[in-house]
Amino acid sequence: MNKTSYSTVVIGAGAGGLVLAVGSAAAGKDILLVERGNYGGDCTNFGCIPSKALIASAHAAYMIKEAKAYGIHTSFEKIDCSAALQRCRNIVEQFRSHETPEVLEKLGVHCLTGEASFLDPHHIEVICSDGNKIKIEGKRFVIATGSHPFIPPISGIEKISYLTNETIFQLEKIPERLAVIGGGPIGVELAQAFQRLGSYVHLIEFMPELLSREAPIAQEILKKQLENEGLQLYLNHESKLLEKSDNGTVIHLESRSDKKRTVIEIDHVLFAVGRRPNLEKLNLPAANIQNNHLGIITDSYGRSSQKHIYAVGDVSSSAQFTHIAENRARSVLTSLLIPGFFQSKIDEKQAIPRVTYTDPELASIGLSESEAHEKYGEHKITTYTIPFQQVDRAICEGREEGVLQVVTKKWSSKILGATIVAPRAGEMLNELSLAMHTKTPLRKLAKLIHPYPTYSLAIRKAADLWLKETILGTIRSLFSR
Repeated sequence: MNKTSYSTVVIGAGAGGLVLAVGSAAAGKDILLVERGNYGGDCTNFGCIPSKALIASAHAAYMIKEAKAYGIHTSFEKIDCSAALQRCRNIVEQFRSHETPEVLEKLGVHCLTGEASFLDPHHIEVICSDGNKIKIEGKRFVIATGSHPFIPPISGIEKISYLTNETIFQLEKIPERLAVIGGGPIGVELAQAFQRLGSYVHLIEFMPELLSREAPIAQEILKKQLENEGLQLYLNHESKLLEKSDNGTVIHLESRSDKKRTVIEIDHVLFAVGRRPNLEKLNLPAANIQNNHLGIITDSYGRSSQKHIYAVGDVSSSAQFTHIAENRARSVLTSLLIPGFFQSKIDEKQAIPRVTYTDPELASIGLSESEAHEKYGEHKITTYTIPFQQVDRAICEGREEGVLQVVTKKWSSKILGATIVAPRAGEMLNELSLAMHTKTPLRKLAKLIHPYPTYSLAIRKAADLWLKETILGTIRSLFSR
């Protein structure tokens, strides 16, 4: 490598890093992208892409099993789980092929594969796979190193082998018995997918409910769905001890409510209990970069305590989503390309949409009903709830288990938050996300023509409820006097 000095150095080729590197190169800037592993980051290699591919296979298997309910009498001999897992890996390779160093170099991005660590605020050292060390000088840096799975310190863990989302897609076959520790989005998604593909799944969650950030009405629907599909749920349970056995792994559980002990034996255990920022190899003290348990501390422009060093994505945010990494990377990119007065602030006030890709999907944004009550007072809040038994498309498709809940300011119908449980709920959420972003109240969505019959008609029905309860209710009370 001949060139060792760059105007901008991006460390990490995940979602945020790629936005910055490709965007800078497109603007003709001198840019170096450093990545220690597979380009594309967690989302491409271990997260969003392989999990959604597996979920698609699991959904296909489940629909065949449920076909009788739709008047279709069919069956299949077996599920080729090895082929389903290989399909996930093939799709990952398909995505990787668009993000290789060779492709990026053609776009004008200089790439260097190796482990980066700071020597001082303007220099890093990159240790390449062959052991060669290269010193790089940068005028500005962007840290986008992502995160890694957190492994809880359970007694006996050092004596067993375990899986995370970074290793589970390398399995050659579906485990007959699988324990998933963690009832957050990753845990719940993978637990349902593996159950549908033939595993007997034990889902263990420390908190009393699954998906603890979500509205109770959504939690209950998904809990019922998982139980109906045969998953064994251990809510409000703590994993106390892990032991290796002749037939797999033994987990000793304890109920947090009555201290009752339960012992289960499984073939594999998957940890899905959150993620931690990738900071350990960066040598941040050498550059005087401040961080805490959430990652690198940044200001409203994405700058660290060293104003020429930025950080985006999981390494600097508690909101660990690919779409957040990309969104904030775009703001930082603007600041890098047009510095000074035109620097772009990160929009911290914008509500963050999130989707759990179970079946049905759970999509939400903004405040829950309880959060809105606490912030504004219960008397100032109105929540509109539409069960999908009232939505014609859901009835036609036999998917009446879902719900739409929109939390608003009373009278004005300003949207404060929303929760949707339904097939493709993530696609439906965009309408409400845009309404919140543009400060469009719920009542105005009643005038928007929604094609019939779609799941999104639930949103219009919620807007109609405002009309019925506010305007028509007022008219009725006036004329009834």
